[in-house]
Amino acid sequence: MSTKTKPSFILLFLLASFGSVGAVLFTPALPLLQKYFDITIPEAQLTITLYLAGYALGQLPYGPLANAFGRKKTLLIGLSIAMVGSLLCALSYSAHSFGLLLFGRVIQALGSCVGIKISFTMIGDVYDQTAATKKISKLLLAFAVMPGIAMTVGGWLTEYLGWQSCFYFLALFSILMLGFSFLLPETATELCKTHLKYKNIISGYADKFKNSRLVLSSILMGCGSAVVYIFAAKAPFIGINTIGLSPNEFGSLNLIPSIGMIAGSILASSLAGKFPFFRLLLIGIVGSMVASLTMLIPFSMGQISWISLFIPIGLIYVVEALVYANISSYGLSNAKNKSNGSAMLNFLNLSMALIGVLFAELVYPESVLLLPISFVVLFFVMLVAWFKLKATDR
Repeated sequence: MSTKTKPSFILLFLLASFGSVGAVLFTPALPLLQKYFDITIPEAQLTITLYLAGYALGQLPYGPLANAFGRKKTLLIGLSIAMVGSLLCALSYSAHSFGLLLFGRVIQALGSCVGIKISFTMIGDVYDQTAATKKISKLLLAFAVMPGIAMTVGGWLTEYLGWQSCFYFLALFSILMLGFSFLLPETATELCKTHLKYKNIISGYADKFKNSRLVLSSILMGCGSAVVYIFAAKAPFIGINTIGLSPNEFGSLNLIPSIGMIAGSILASSLAGKFPFFRLLLIGIVGSMVASLTMLIPFSMGQISWISLFIPIGLIYVVEALVYANISSYGLSNAKNKSNGSAMLNFLNLSMALIGVLFAELVYPESVLLLPISFVVLFFVMLVAWFKLKATDR
């Protein structure tokens, strides 16, 4: 283990989840936002789609920037951008401008993505591979658990203070994280401006695309992330418009998926070392497919209630944690440049999530059945990626 000063794990945990919190905290307000701007459901869901696009693309410049200027300075720049984006989103209410809201979401995403990027890199800087594997696995749980908590907060904010309060809250959260980030140590051992040269950036990321372990691991992660964001995009309309839940009721019920992920993390920890790595992944994938049927079957029979919406997603998160807790550290294990490696891992991960959300928006966007069908399709893709990853590991 490195003798370098270790960054606070609690702070890294919050940073790792910073972007996902920004992505979904306001989603209980989507039906109200749709009515306020007099737009369609797919147009309202653009607030998530464009955010994911910015979140994915924003990963790539932060790798070279962190190598050239340091992890801490890059983090402070990104958090400042996120704060500005959140304020633009909040101001779209008084300006009554949906275009300003969409623009603010892109800016917010380009800044927010720095959290997971730098937290992964700092872990790789100061821990050896075994310790880093354990830390990164725990960080990924933040990426999965925090959206449920964020949606709960967003539901209560929307109910009592209006949807614009969600973005003022995110701006304050950005300021808070900025202040705490000054307490972090700089973990880069050397800085080099050559990392900013165009040819070096292209060649560095091209090498990562050739790393089949990293790419396939990213696909597995991305399908799991797509489940989180598709649920965030479609569930508010099902819960509030179809079932008749209030925003705070919908937000509070989103604690169920978080509880599922926490239970899954405990399960993953207890099974670690007792089963081979690939067997654990397979259990997680097949278990997730079976759990998806507990939503698909009642939905197809017209039995749509908070029970058939939230209990199945909680079960999915229990078994999906087996994948989340293992795959990221495995994907980064043979990457020499941890900064660029984590940037590419998260870029591909979030790109898969973006593709999944686009699929859910473009194919019968108002169909409630599309939610569980999307989950089944994504877990099937994960199964195919598992077979390919296992074949490359031989």
